[in-house]
Amino acid sequence: MTLDLTPSSPIGVFDSGLGGLSVLREIERQLPGERIHYVADTANVPYGDKPIEVVRSLALKLTDYLIESGAKIVIMASGTSTAAGLDAAKQKHPAADIIGTIDSGARTAVNASAGDIGVIATNATAQSLAFSHAVHAIDPKRRVAEQGCPRFVPLVETGRTECADAVDASLEYLRPLAAASVRVIILGCTHFPFLDTALRQAVHDLNVRDFQPLFVDPAAETVRDVKALLARKNLLNPAISSQSSVRFDATGDPEEFRRQASMLLRRDAGPANLLRLGD
Repeated sequence: MTLDLTPSSPIGVFDSGLGGLSVLREIERQLPGERIHYVADTANVPYGDKPIEVVRSLALKLTDYLIESGAKIVIMASGTSTAAGLDAAKQKHPAADIIGTIDSGARTAVNASAGDIGVIATNATAQSLAFSHAVHAIDPKRRVAEQGCPRFVPLVETGRTECADAVDASLEYLRPLAAASVRVIILGCTHFPFLDTALRQAVHDLNVRDFQPLFVDPAAETVRDVKALLARKNLLNPAISSQSSVRFDATGDPEEFRRQASMLLRRDAGPANLLRLGD
């Protein structure tokens, strides 16, 4: 890393758009007072329908930018980015701390129940079987069913998290997991926690006997991992304020990002800067 890191250096977070705000919320809850640098790659959302090589390239560019901007740790707040680009980013920046959401989600699910595990994620993440590999690294005998959910990210990005379409999509994607009798479902994309109401309504509407899955959001465990890592390196920022300081960058329309982010965070997100990434 090119810059000296201190406890006041920011935590870098990026996602294709709004989904990483679920991780940002956890940082604010667990690490109040930390500075956060959040990058929303809204010019390229969604990632889930793009070839893995394209997502890997985008993830590397965003990681490069955050490290060059002085982030003390980079969180890939995207299951798709984690699956496509985490290993490559670590190889490119061996001295940097870079963390994804997949291992923490798998660990939480395995510890939560002895039953079969379901995963709802983008098509790219589901097809990579990244969560299955992470679960089997912990428990090789655990059954895992991964379900791609291409309708979900556009619903969140347009603020339609509790509408009839959201419930209809939830029914479509949960039905095969109900048939598989999973006990735990990992929200394998950081956008998906914002669909909690629709998902729970779909479970109710399915009315399948013994299908009352525990939904696992990897964000909380991911941030616990971040907190522990920063503590080991004496890089935790003392909680000098009750609210974190956040800098937002967006590669698409900054005002549109601010509007949608404010709706999901239930507060004014504040201004976002337009970020133009080089080729």
